[in-house]
Amino acid sequence: MLGPQNVASANAWVPAWTAGRRRTSALATQLRTSQALRAGDGDTHELDFRSQALQLGFWLGWLSILAVLGGLTLDAGAKHRWLLLALTLTAASGNAARMFVPWREWLQIRRGQLLLDLWSGGLIGFVAVLVFTGGPNFALLLFLAIPFIAVVQVGWRRSFWLIVSAGTCALAAALVPLPAGPTAMRLALVAAAVAAVLVLARTIRREAAAHERAAARAELARTLATEANHRIKNNLQTAADLLLLGRPQDADGRAFDDTAARIQSIAIVHQLLAETDDPVEATALLTSIANGAPVPVAVEAEPAAFDASTAQKIGIVANELITNAFQHGAPPISVQLNSGEHHRLLVDDCGNGVERTTGLGLQLVQRMVEQGLHGRFALGARPGGGTRAEVVFPAEPR
Repeated sequence: MLGPQNVASANAWVPAWTAGRRRTSALATQLRTSQALRAGDGDTHELDFRSQALQLGFWLGWLSILAVLGGLTLDAGAKHRWLLLALTLTAASGNAARMFVPWREWLQIRRGQLLLDLWSGGLIGFVAVLVFTGGPNFALLLFLAIPFIAVVQVGWRRSFWLIVSAGTCALAAALVPLPAGPTAMRLALVAAAVAAVLVLARTIRREAAAHERAAARAELARTLATEANHRIKNNLQTAADLLLLGRPQDADGRAFDDTAARIQSIAIVHQLLAETDDPVEATALLTSIANGAPVPVAVEAEPAAFDASTAQKIGIVANELITNAFQHGAPPISVQLNSGEHHRLLVDDCGNGVERTTGLGLQLVQRMVEQGLHGRFALGARPGGGTRAEVVFPAEPR
C-alpha cells in the first residue's frame, strides 16, 4: 500500500510529463526559428553593412564638399569659380537631405534602390562636371566616389555603375588636356582602389557572417544543453520517485530514502544548470540541497562558482553530510563554505561529538572528496561541543 508521500510523488509525474512535452514543443519551435533566422542572416548582414557604408559616405561627402569649397575659396582665379561654388552648394544640399532617408528600411524596397541609383548618378555627375569645368585636380574625388559606389551597390547595379564610372573616366581623359602618363596612372590607381575596397568589403562581410554563425551555434548549444539538463533532472526525479513508491514501510525503508536523496541531490545540480548557465553558484547549490532536509539547515557561503562536474560532486557530498547530521546528530545544523585558494565546506550539528566513520554515506563522501575533488575529509568533535564534518578541496580543479 502506498503512503501519502508515495502518492504525492506519483501524482507529480503527470504535470512533470506535461511540462516536459511543452518544453519539447517549445524547443522544436525555437530550433525552427533559429534555422529561419540563420537562413536570413546573409540578407540582414548585407543590409547592415550597406546602411553603415552609407552613413560613412555621408561624412565622406561632407569632407569632400568642404575640401572643394576650401580649394575654390583659396583659388580666387579659378575658372568658372561661381558656377563651381553653386554646383558644390547644390551637392551639399543633396547630402544634407540624404541624412533623413531611413536607408536600413528603404534598401529592402524598390524606392530605396532607385534613390541609391539617383545618388550614384548624381555623385558621378558632380565629380565629372567639376573635372570638366574646373580642371583635372578635381579628379582626385574619383578615389572616394567610385570605391564608395562599388561598396553600396550590389549585383548588376554595381556592375552597371562601375561601367558608367569607367566611361566617365575615359571621357574625362579624352576631353581634359592631360598628359597620357599621369592620366593612365590615375585611372590605374582608381581601379586599384576599387579592387582593394571590394576585397576589403568582402572580407569584412565574410568575417561578420562567420561571427554571426558562431554566435548562433553557441546559442543553439546553450539551448540544447539547457534542455538536456532539464530532461536529466526530470529523469533523475522520476527515478527517485520510483524508489519512494517501492519503499517498505518498516525500518528497511531508510536505504530507499537515502538513495532517493542522493539521486535528488544530482537532480538539483541539473536543475540549476537548466535555470542558469554554467557555472553553478555555491549559495544556490547548497541552499537547494539544504532545503531538501526534513529539519531547518542554515547556509552561509562565500561567493564561489563551480563547473557542472564539480557542482555535482559537491552536491552529493553536501547531501550526505547534511543527512548524516540530522540522522545522527541534533539541531541546529549549519552549512558553511569558505572560499579561497582552497574551498572549505563545514557541516556542523549539536550532537554528542562522537565520530561516525562507518556507513555507506560517509564512505561515499570519503571517496568523492579524495578521488573526485582531490581534497581531504575529516569528521570529529566541534570546538565548543557538537560534531563537525570538514571538507577541504582546491579551488582549481585538477
